[in-house]
Amino acid sequence: MRVIVICAEPDAPERHDRGDESGTVAALLGDLGCRVTLGRFDLGGLDLDAVAEQPPSVVIVDAGDDLGRAQRSIKRMRDDGPLVEVPILIAVTVARLPALDFSIGFDDFVLTPIVPAELYARLRQLDWRTATFGSDEILKIDDLVIDIAGYEARLAGRRIELTHQEFELLRFLGQHRGRVFTREALLERAWGYRYAGGTRTVDIHVRRVRSKLGDAGSIIETVRNVGYKMRG
Repeated sequence: MRVIVICAEPDAPERHDRGDESGTVAALLGDLGCRVTLGRFDLGGLDLDAVAEQPPSVVIVDAGDDLGRAQRSIKRMRDDGPLVEVPILIAVTVARLPALDFSIGFDDFVLTPIVPAELYARLRQLDWRTATFGSDEILKIDDLVIDIAGYEARLAGRRIELTHQEFELLRFLGQHRGRVFTREALLERAWGYRYAGGTRTVDIHVRRVRSKLGDAGSIIETVRNVGYKMRG
């Protein structure tokens, strides 16, 4: 996992490697097998062009005793730049926790001194929440999880009540993300030749699935004069 650590003194982990310091966030990440890039609160020391080409899995902002600068750096990342959509984890002391502004745009927090097992668990959770992948049994697209084996769909952990036809439509489009299908093809391939219904039926079910997904329903796109696809 690639991780960027933003902190007040990016050279601190180097001193740790030389045996002068212990317990830094970057050092702990290295022990967990992460590839770590360091930057300052003002994002100095980061090659933003390189970050744009290969974004990290997570950004960790090590607030230390300077919560104000740490929070301003998060606001800056969320306003613009290559890190605007990357999950952010802020490391904060118990003493500074009451002053933490939960509206600035970070995704999770961890208390310092850091417990390595907790840090690892929170990194895995963030990676899971933002990852997109597929297998024979589970499809995950952002916050949408389609459990093929369990025959259910969840959005941000909440179960979505779908009819048989709605689930099959969502499953089929999810298994072929990025590909456009005509209404006729969806009738035949998502529901089978024996399903009795005209192409208008596809429009109705797409509309219902989008409605049940709420804002996430935009993942199913209409391709004018052709049909539908799930955004890749």
